[in-house]
Amino acid sequence: MLRPATPADHVHYARLFPDLATGDPVLPPDRWLDTIAPGTLIAEDGHGSVIGYAYLQILQGNCYVRHVAIEPDRRGQGRGRMLMDAIAARLRAVDCTRWCLNVKPENEAAVRLYRAIGMTTRHTMTAFRLDWDLAARLPRGDRSVIASLVAPADDAAIEAAFAMPAGQIAEARKRPDLVLLRLVDPARPDDAGLGFAVYDPLFPGAFPFRVAAATLAPPLLAAIRAHERPDTPYIQLVSEDADLTAALLAIGGTVRLSALHMAGDVPGPAPSRHPPSAPDRC
Repeated sequence: MLRPATPADHVHYARLFPDLATGDPVLPPDRWLDTIAPGTLIAEDGHGSVIGYAYLQILQGNCYVRHVAIEPDRRGQGRGRMLMDAIAARLRAVDCTRWCLNVKPENEAAVRLYRAIGMTTRHTMTAFRLDWDLAARLPRGDRSVIASLVAPADDAAIEAAFAMPAGQIAEARKRPDLVLLRLVDPARPDDAGLGFAVYDPLFPGAFPFRVAAATLAPPLLAAIRAHERPDTPYIQLVSEDADLTAALLAIGGTVRLSALHMAGDVPGPAPSRHPPSAPDRC
């Protein structure tokens, strides 16, 4: 069975999250309660013992499955499939038609599971750690752009331009600690597809980090740096574009994690209200 997380479940998150091997730190209880706990479901067996957890971000008809963790001694017993089936049932109940997640390509058992439930690989994502002195080496284009904070009126156009699920930006805006930035061409202010990032100064890192071309990364990074905390010598960001990944590798960016981004329709009966959508990226 699945149940919503309670404050007491931080101990389970803290025990299981490191097994995901993302390289990210375990959040302290207060920050976990503010950020991850509201979207966390705890999986229990028939005796009330915790066997895993999932962290979900449900948007408008789309669900980003951020974490899927199973107790080590319960793996290989079909628990992963049971957890995903239970998640799917919950998503169907709220008319969520699409889901997506990231998985390491070497995790062959998980990749097979996600393919079995209808997901396909959409692209590869690469998480980098980039010292600011290296960021200065990125090639720059000659297009004149400026950076600005994202207004709610910009959300739909940016989401459409970068094939993001509707509501993803509004969901990020609910957290006052995050900084939402976009690139604007003064000569073409309606072009919403130049650059967009959500920056977490406490991490510190940017995800999503989207640019129309790798040469637009420098002005977006410069805008992010203006919001960094004192004595932060680096940034972490996720590239979902082959050209940007190549540019970051060329200047010596450190790869922290590579993963497949998989997505598909939530299996089961068709929902009543939200028609399926198929964004390239979730």
